[in-house]
Amino acid sequence: MKKVDKVFEDIVLKGNMGSIDLKEEAIYYNNKLYAPISKVVNIMGGQGYWNKEKTEIIIKPYKDLAQYNSEKGEIFAYGIIMSINYENGKIEIEQYLDENTKKISSKFKVSEDADIVLKRNDKKMKLDFSDLKAGEDIGLILDKDENIKAIILEK
Repeated sequence: MKKVDKVFEDIVLKGNMGSIDLKEEAIYYNNKLYAPISKVVNIMGGQGYWNKEKTEIIIKPYKDLAQYNSEKGEIFAYGIIMSINYENGKIEIEQYLDENTKKISSKFKVSEDADIVLKRNDKKMKLDFSDLKAGEDIGLILDKDENIKAIILEK
């Protein structure tokens, strides 16, 4: 058994999702700093999965979007971003309508916990509200009160 060179009591881990105090969970050994993978992945806005059978950890740099649930009154809609107010966190869209689409409002406040994801082929990447631009085609998942739950930008 090897001896740990040092256990840190006051290490703060910072990432896309904020910061977290690791308390006594970070160690220094053999000129390397070690921290729990789950904490690192979470603070970066990703997800980690432990596959016990294969003894492997699968790390995704984003959190999978929850599927929308029409039974809970959630709505999926397509549209184009007409304008964005970055200071107030608001967007205005023009909805793409067809015979199966429910008409929704055109102006929305995007909550800070809304998932915003860029999707290309089988790859996904988490975005910030500031990454959205007017003129982009998006998919929206709205909760029963028509608050934005997620924005999907496909390129």
